[in-house]
Amino acid sequence: MTETTEALFVINIPPNTRGRGRSKVGYIDQRGLIKVKPDFDDGLDFTDGLACIKIGKKWGFIDTTGSVVIDPKYAEFSRFQEGFAEVRINHKWGFINKIEDLVIDFRYEMTGSFSEGVCHVLQDGRYKYVDAQGNDIFRSTYEDAREFSEGFAAVKINDAWGYIDRNGAIAIPATFDGGRYRAAGPFSNGLAAVPFDQKWGYIDTAGKVLIEPEFESAANHHQGLALVEINDCFGFIDLSGKIKIAARFPYAESFFDGLAKVRVHNKYGFIDVSGDFAIDPQFRSAEHFKNGLCYVELEREVGYINASGDFVWKGPYVSSRSGSLR
Repeated sequence: MTETTEALFVINIPPNTRGRGRSKVGYIDQRGLIKVKPDFDDGLDFTDGLACIKIGKKWGFIDTTGSVVIDPKYAEFSRFQEGFAEVRINHKWGFINKIEDLVIDFRYEMTGSFSEGVCHVLQDGRYKYVDAQGNDIFRSTYEDAREFSEGFAAVKINDAWGYIDRNGAIAIPATFDGGRYRAAGPFSNGLAAVPFDQKWGYIDTAGKVLIEPEFESAANHHQGLALVEINDCFGFIDLSGKIKIAARFPYAESFFDGLAKVRVHNKYGFIDVSGDFAIDPQFRSAEHFKNGLCYVELEREVGYINASGDFVWKGPYVSSRSGSLR
């Protein structure tokens, strides 16, 4: 198996010049050069040096040379994280490693991804945490659970969210109740966004409220700024809670590679950390920047742009793109 740190990006090539029919998936590099020929029926981004690809109706994995390293045999897509990928057979989930050894047997109803060496899984209707060998690492089970980040994981106990530490001890009591669909967020830069009934605020790793709950929604900090919603518009705050970019956008997403996607008059563009437009709104759709490039869609064309807004690769619009959107 050959691995490289070179970033590769999913492209969809239609079967004809009119852009109709089911496209084929390949991969380009940061210069827009095709590095993996479009021979696959679907594909996801590379993670951990491998990408999940589809041939026919089954999913397998390729390396960055385009060589199939795990034959397509799985009914659902997956991603490698910390050396493991969750796969499902006969309605149960387990984990394989990069040489397709079954490292954790098919016994879970649902799984997360490995983070900080452990994974949350659903078994018999309750969530718990397991290590890379599938061993339970804590006695307790939970109504819901999330990945570890910065040494803490959000767990749901008696309909409210709190946090456990790496020993499984309750580090922050479960007092945050945002309703059925509002879970406590991961820690980032020592802060986590948590729900206080109908508002969101931020706590530190001791559970102390550092940013008062005054937001309609809130995300974790990316590159020192956090996306927040105020009066149905989105802006950004810093680690102290100070508004750095006014809430003036009807839609926005977090910062990646120093740029954040925003929507203005139904077109997407990108702002920098000062709130100025680095790339004017002009796209009908866009993802976020990753490894220096971003996938965007125009009316009749799609492609990848760099941080200057210049296209490094263009192709005709295809409606079947799915790889990095999952």
